[in-house]
Amino acid sequence: MEITLWGVRGSISSPSSATQYYGPNTACIELRTEDDMFLVFDAGSGIRLLGDSLPDKGTCHLFITHGHLDHVQGLGFFKPLHHPGWTTHLYLPEWLADLPEAYFNGTLFPIAFSSLRGSTIRHMVTPGTPLLLTSPQGTEVRVEGILTNHPGGNMAYRVQTEGLTFFYSGDHEITDTPEVWASTKAMLHGANVAVVDASYNRSDKMPGWGHSAWEDWVEAAREVEVGCLVLSHHQPSRTDTELDTLQRNLLLYKEEGTPPMYVARENMRLLPPAHPPYQPESSTWLHEFLDDLALYREENVILDRILAKARHITRADAGTMFLAEGNELVFAYTHNDTFFHVNSSYRYAYVNMRMPISRESLAGYAAATGATLNIPNVHLLPADSTYKFNSEFDAKTGYNTQSVLTMPFFGRNKQLLGVLQLLNSVHPRTKQPCPFTADMEANVRILAREAAKFLEFGAILRQNIYRMLHITAIHDPRETGPHAERVGAITAELYQRWAEKQDISPDQIRHFKSQLRMAAMLHDIGKIGISDLVLKKPGKLTPSEFIVMRDHVSLGGALLASEDQDITELACLIARHHHQRWNGTGYAGSGQEGLLAGEDIPLVARLTALADVFDALVSPRCYKAPWSFEDALGYIQEESGKHFDPELVTCFMEITDIVRMIGQRYPDTNIASALLPPVD
Repeated sequence: MEITLWGVRGSISSPSSATQYYGPNTACIELRTEDDMFLVFDAGSGIRLLGDSLPDKGTCHLFITHGHLDHVQGLGFFKPLHHPGWTTHLYLPEWLADLPEAYFNGTLFPIAFSSLRGSTIRHMVTPGTPLLLTSPQGTEVRVEGILTNHPGGNMAYRVQTEGLTFFYSGDHEITDTPEVWASTKAMLHGANVAVVDASYNRSDKMPGWGHSAWEDWVEAAREVEVGCLVLSHHQPSRTDTELDTLQRNLLLYKEEGTPPMYVARENMRLLPPAHPPYQPESSTWLHEFLDDLALYREENVILDRILAKARHITRADAGTMFLAEGNELVFAYTHNDTFFHVNSSYRYAYVNMRMPISRESLAGYAAATGATLNIPNVHLLPADSTYKFNSEFDAKTGYNTQSVLTMPFFGRNKQLLGVLQLLNSVHPRTKQPCPFTADMEANVRILAREAAKFLEFGAILRQNIYRMLHITAIHDPRETGPHAERVGAITAELYQRWAEKQDISPDQIRHFKSQLRMAAMLHDIGKIGISDLVLKKPGKLTPSEFIVMRDHVSLGGALLASEDQDITELACLIARHHHQRWNGTGYAGSGQEGLLAGEDIPLVARLTALADVFDALVSPRCYKAPWSFEDALGYIQEESGKHFDPELVTCFMEITDIVRMIGQRYPDTNIASALLPPVD
C-alpha cells in the first residue's frame, strides 16, 4: 500500500509564499495497492495535480466524503473525467446522489455531466455496509464508510487491503461528548496510517464548525493502536513556519502509546507498515542545508554534500558532479547506490575522466547551452536529437539508466562551474526508475544555484593556497603544485580510513577531512624562508645545509600560527611537526628543541608525514629517479614503528588503490604549469 497526499488544506486553497512548502491545495489523497489498483479520496484542488500525473488510460475509484467546496472544487479538473481512456467509479454518500449533475450544470462548471468524455460510473455508499473491490490481478480492497460529526454530514473511509488498514476522516469534529470520543477511537483503532482533520489548536478551535484540534487526535491515538497519525486539513492561514513548529512539537512527544505523528504535506508519501513511514523536513530545509554546507571547505566534500542532497530530494539512485575546466567537463564526484554505499563514494573522487563541452553528450549539451535536460527515458530519445545517451557505462556494468536529470550550475557573471547529473529517480513503492518530476527539477535548481556560491567560496580559498604554493614552487623547484595536491589528498584519505576504524561518524569525518586536505597542502610552506643556495642546490645537502633546511618547519609553523580552530591552525601543526618521527628521531627545527615521539606527535602531522614521504619517493626529483610504487610501499612498511605510526601504516596499505588514483589525477607537470588552476 502506498498513500500520497495531493492536497492538505481545508476550507479554501491558500496559495502564497507563506504556504508554499506544506502546500496550498485542498483535500485529495491517492492510495495504490502493490498491483497498482488506484483509489482516490476527495476531489479538492489537489486532484488537478494528481490528474496531470496520470497516463491516458486506466481505472480510478474516487470516494467523496461530503459536498463542501474544499472537498469537491477540483472535480471538474480531474483528467480521467475528460479522457475517453479512463473509467472512473465515483462513490458518493447517499445524500450526494445528484452531486455530478449539480456540479456539472453550466453554473458551477461550464461542461455538462453528460458531455464528459470519460466513463463515469456512480455508486452509493451506505454507512456500515462495506464495499469489496477487486483488482484484475485479484487484490481485494475493503472500503467501509463511517459517518462523522460534521455539519451537513461527512463520510469517513476505512480501507483494508494487503493486510493493512488506512483511515481517512474527511471532516470530523471531536467534542467532549462520550459518544463522539468513543466513535473517534473506534475509527482510529488498528489503522496503520490515519490521515485526519486537525484544522485547529485547542487554543483557536471554533466549536460547531466541524473540525478538530490536533491535541484531541493525539489524545485519542494514544488510547488505541495506531501505526502513524498524519494531521491534515490545515487552516488556510496556517503558515509553513507555524506548521514547522507543530511538527517539531509532534516529534517531542514521548508518552507511552503515542504513535509517530506527522504534519501533512503535499507530495508526502506513506508506505506502511514501515516505521517511521516518513522522514519530515522543515520548510527551511534549504537554509539548514546551506548552514551545514558552510562548515566545509574542501571541494570534494562540498560536491559530495551537494550531490547527496540533490539525490535525497529526487530519490535518485545515482548521480555525478562534473566541474568545468576550460573546454572540458571533469568527472569530479559520483554516487551510485546500486554499486556502492554513499559513504564509500570518496573512493571514486579521483577518477581522471574528462569529456568535451559539446552538444553531443547529455552533460556536454547542458554545459554548452545552459539548458536543463529532464529525460523520462534515455532509450526513447528522438532519432534526430542533438544529444545522445552514451550507453558504454551501462554496457560494461549492467546498470540500467532510464530517467536522467542534467542541470548546469553557474557562478557570478554566469560563469559555468559545472554540471549536476542525476540518474533514475526511484519510485518509493515499486523501487523501479521513474521520471523526475517538475517539483524535483525546481528544487534541484534552487539547490544548485545556492550551492554554487559555496563552490566559488571554496575556489577562492584554494586560490589563496595556490598563491602560497606558487611562491614556494618558484623558490623550490622540488615543491610542485601537483605534489602538494597529492599530499593533501593522500593525507585526507588516510585520515578517512583511520577515522572509520575509530567508529567516528561520517559527518564528523567529512567535516574534519574537508579542512585537513587543504591544510596538508601547506606542509612545506616554510621553505619560503630558506635560502635559494640551499633549496636550489642540485646535489645532496651538507650537514650544515641540512640544518638550515630543517628550519623550514619552524618557519612554516610561525607563518601559519593561529588561535582559530580552522584550516590555518591545522596547517600550523602540520608544518611544524610533519618531520617528527614515531621513534623520536625526527626534527622540529634546526636544533633539538620540540622533539616529539609516538602519539605525542599531532595526528594530522603523523598522517601528513607518511603521505609526504611516500609521494616524494614515487616522484622524480633533480637528485633522484622515482621509485616504483611497490618499492615505496615496501619502504613505508619497513619504517613502521620507526619513522611512521604503525597504525597509520596499516591504514595506508588498505587504501593503496586510492593512492594510485590520486597519482593519476594529479600528475607532475613542469614548474611553469604546476598549479591548478593558473594564478591570476
